[in-house]
Amino acid sequence: MKLLKTFISIHKSVTVRPTKYFFLLLLAIVSLFIQAYMHNYNIVYIMMFFLVAVAGTSTLFGMRNLYPLELSLLSHERFFAHENARFTLTAHNKADYVLYDLHFLYKNSPLTLRSLPAQGSTHLSFSTHFESRGKHTLEKIHLESLFPLIHERKFRDIALDGEILVYPNPKGESLLHRLALQKNKSGDLSDFEGIKKFLQGESISSIHWASLAKNDTLMRKVFLFEEKQEKLHFSLQELRGDEETKLSQLTLWVLECEQLGFAFTLDLGSKIFDSQKEEIDAILSALALY
Repeated sequence: MKLLKTFISIHKSVTVRPTKYFFLLLLAIVSLFIQAYMHNYNIVYIMMFFLVAVAGTSTLFGMRNLYPLELSLLSHERFFAHENARFTLTAHNKADYVLYDLHFLYKNSPLTLRSLPAQGSTHLSFSTHFESRGKHTLEKIHLESLFPLIHERKFRDIALDGEILVYPNPKGESLLHRLALQKNKSGDLSDFEGIKKFLQGESISSIHWASLAKNDTLMRKVFLFEEKQEKLHFSLQELRGDEETKLSQLTLWVLECEQLGFAFTLDLGSKIFDSQKEEIDAILSALALY
């Protein structure tokens, strides 16, 4: 009874489609049948039934080869609308036998495993993108195999559990360009001793903007004293443009602040976020779900 239930489950999850070699096999079987019928050769009957048995057994083994495979979402990069990012899956063989000739396809990204050991696992990486921000799910992974014989193609589609949060597309005016255009309080202080490379977490007001115009390296002024880190303030309501444009601009600034180590607060109207109290991913999530 248990074996019957397993067979029914395998039959429901794995689909079989003939290849061009199936029709050659069918032609060979028909030819043998005609020969056996006309000449009554037992050896021809035996060969005909042997080919039928091999083809049928191949189908059963091929379906059994795909059924035990499980896929689960392991990790993924940050997803931004309209941008490609990678995600990683864990492929696990829950059977006590080796799986062979596994071909995975996600959208237009193929990946092949020649074998997967019994009770073994491996990682698979794919790339994809989403057209809009918010909550999304990954499409099904298409799995194919020609094992053990090439007259039939066995395949199944595996749905993935887990939700992907897609952040707004980061674009707009660069934060450094915006700050360079504003009056800098540090520029009105006493003369500085020199400049050196700007390090993450240092005061924004100490940036030497003139050096930024000459090269791509961000430099800072060296004073006889050091100021405390200045905190930036961003507000959705103060920006111009439609909602998506504003969210894209704020996303860009949040990422730049993370990269440069700038402290900031973000006002979305219903809530104010502080980068020194909350994780950057939590702030990006609020932008994605706004």
